[in-house]
Amino acid sequence: MKKSLLSLALAGSMLSALAVPAFAATPSDVVGKPVQTAVEELTALGIINGYADGTFKPDNTITRAELAKIVIVATGNQSAANLMANTAPSFKDVKKGAWYTGYINAAAAKGFIQGYNGNFRPNDTIKFEEVTAILVRALGYKDKYLSGSWPYNVLLQADEVGLFEGVEMANGTNANRGVVAELTENALGANLVQYNADGDMSNVEKTVAGKQVAQLLINKLGESTAQVLKGTAVTDGKISFVGEDAVVADNFFITGGKKLADLIGHSVTVLKNKDGKVLAVTDNQAATKIVSTTLKGKQVIDAALTTNASSTDYKVATGAVLYVNTDPTTIDTTEYADGTDVQLLLNADGDVQAVLVTNWISDAQVSDIVAYNTYSVINSSGGSFKVDATTSVTLDGKAATLADLKADDIINVIKNKAGLATKVVATRNTVTGKVEAKGTSGSDKTVKVNGTTYVTTVDTSKLTLDSEYTFYLNKDGKAVAFKAPSAATATDYFVVYTVATTGSPIIIDNQVSTDDYYKIVYYSLKDSTKKVAYTKEKVAVVNALKDNSIAQLTFKDGYITEVKNAKELANNGLAKVDSISGSRVTLKTGAGATSTYVLDSNTVYLKVTDKDADSTVAALTAADVKVGDYVTVSNEGATAKFVVVTAQGAVAELPQVQGLFVSQSTVESTADGKTYTVKLNVNGEEKTFAVQAPVTANKYDVVTLVDKTSDNAYYESAGITVSDHTALIATAPTVDASAKTITSGTTTYVVTENTKFYNINADDTGLAIGYFNDARVATDAVSGNYGTAKGKYQLVIVEGKETYGEGATASKEAGVVVVVYHNN
Repeated sequence: MKKSLLSLALAGSMLSALAVPAFAATPSDVVGKPVQTAVEELTALGIINGYADGTFKPDNTITRAELAKIVIVATGNQSAANLMANTAPSFKDVKKGAWYTGYINAAAAKGFIQGYNGNFRPNDTIKFEEVTAILVRALGYKDKYLSGSWPYNVLLQADEVGLFEGVEMANGTNANRGVVAELTENALGANLVQYNADGDMSNVEKTVAGKQVAQLLINKLGESTAQVLKGTAVTDGKISFVGEDAVVADNFFITGGKKLADLIGHSVTVLKNKDGKVLAVTDNQAATKIVSTTLKGKQVIDAALTTNASSTDYKVATGAVLYVNTDPTTIDTTEYADGTDVQLLLNADGDVQAVLVTNWISDAQVSDIVAYNTYSVINSSGGSFKVDATTSVTLDGKAATLADLKADDIINVIKNKAGLATKVVATRNTVTGKVEAKGTSGSDKTVKVNGTTYVTTVDTSKLTLDSEYTFYLNKDGKAVAFKAPSAATATDYFVVYTVATTGSPIIIDNQVSTDDYYKIVYYSLKDSTKKVAYTKEKVAVVNALKDNSIAQLTFKDGYITEVKNAKELANNGLAKVDSISGSRVTLKTGAGATSTYVLDSNTVYLKVTDKDADSTVAALTAADVKVGDYVTVSNEGATAKFVVVTAQGAVAELPQVQGLFVSQSTVESTADGKTYTVKLNVNGEEKTFAVQAPVTANKYDVVTLVDKTSDNAYYESAGITVSDHTALIATAPTVDASAKTITSGTTTYVVTENTKFYNINADDTGLAIGYFNDARVATDAVSGNYGTAKGKYQLVIVEGKETYGEGATASKEAGVVVVVYHNN
């Protein structure tokens, strides 16, 4: 396994790494690749740089001049290169005053590089073995003392000191940027050597605390030590260690694509520059020194811990640190329950140097992620979680970013006492197939899909055998959520003409059945033909169907076994289409009552002619449904599952209008007498509408215009309502992003394409068009944005025209939503 250059430095006291942001960004094209750590470390040290577009381009070749700069910076000789920038070059083809002149001059003076017959060829690519030779010389090795002939003498020496560890060797090929980064990183962790007058080699050593300590190449750039982090963040530019507070450098970096939240309690290696500022922190905690387990019995964290990981107690080291959900916590007399999740970080002696107590929020399914100015919120089935730049995110066991997460990912979350999610562990693993069996195993529920049995936490009563689902697995391989992979289509539905209510035996395989079977005559949309089928399921099928109905039918071996979404097509169940758009349909019954339903890509449209045994059925599209058509709608909540058309017609009326009051005017003429108009801000555009009489309203009040009769060209006063835009909702409404609803008290409003959002300051300044996301920000419970204080938000909601659903579950359309910001 490849070692980090920082992990090769001195071992010493413990380090508890805490969550801080990295001050540099890892180039996008090396994230998750073997070269990532090398690029991060060399970038932090100023040895190598990425490109302006945020990439590193590890596969690009490198020139001899570029390598000269790398080796000079890596050996701490930048000042020498500056001094020799205007010195006459020792190579004929090196121009005086070029960007690379000082680096080539310094590298030649140090004996790191050699030329070709007086030339250096600065713009040529460089071979793998040439890079190796230059780095070996940078460690202090002399070609003349190495065994063998070129290039094997330097290759053998490089292999001996570990330069090729984790590097794909490619002798004879041009070296690329990624390989050079890995070789240089390994060289920085290698010992420096020197020769005496007799050619005898020895390590370069330095006296540290009265002891001779071998020096590494990286020591020319700074000092490496082992520490224990104490604080939870970089505060005022400092990291708090167990023994000291250290200032971080401007280019401070956490290597390996990790966050300090990942390193809590770990032994880490800290690299300080020559000014004593922390340049980088690298994880140095061996996997064998990490114990994830649970407490065995109720106990206090003191001198010893009894766990389910070992038959013997773990000794707690003096000065050990405790974290509860990543918050540093004083070790006291607090008792922790039997079975509490803990992670023990052990020191070199096997004693506990840190205890991490974690209360995971487990198996939450992501619905969406909303980005705010300085943080984001993950909305999920397990709640909403605030995340920021310090949050550690992993996906399928690898370091990731918040942008890598998607809807339906399964996450486990640690949330600290400040409400911040410090760790998000995501899993993206699904299995799709038909449910072959449902059962139990001990106390666990199970489901069998594609021949494999999974332990599941879902409600298996909602799963239908032989039906296809997509199951979402957690990190342990349990099925913790499911969805039907695709919505029903028109061909999944059947128009049922007649259902026999009296059953009788039938002939099956030349034998009379022992069960009574019931005859059902239906029309198959898939085959466009009338058919006959039988069922023995009196309760599940016969009682669920009626003559002249439409439903989804499930067949097994030619017999009907299950019914879903049954809806009778009787005349008294019909309603007239009052209005229809791409996303909703409003129906009006004979009594004048209206109901509105959401239409989506899964809504099925059908046409049934006569609703008798000779009727025909055809699939339609949304465009085929017109105002005035008579229809039956089967719905789930506010969403129409299918719309069945039985007759056609047409109506017309003035549209309903909603907007913010701007002004009004009166015009008097001999021909028409007085006429009145009102000017409204409708989605940012000021529009004028004819009204029957003056409107009593203040600036920015919400005005709703409804046409009550069709025999004039204005909006009657009876159809005009004014809502005070200062009548703010006191308690924060609940915004459901997935359902597109806003609930205030007991009223739920559905956000549609007709909903108008406005943003305005409390002093009536700064009017602007808003969006659904503005309401989400204003009502975000995680950040506490809602309220009357300065800097807080409140909402005004005015209902629109439509009502979605029926009865107790009906919801109002959100016509206008005003987000008011308290700027004073």
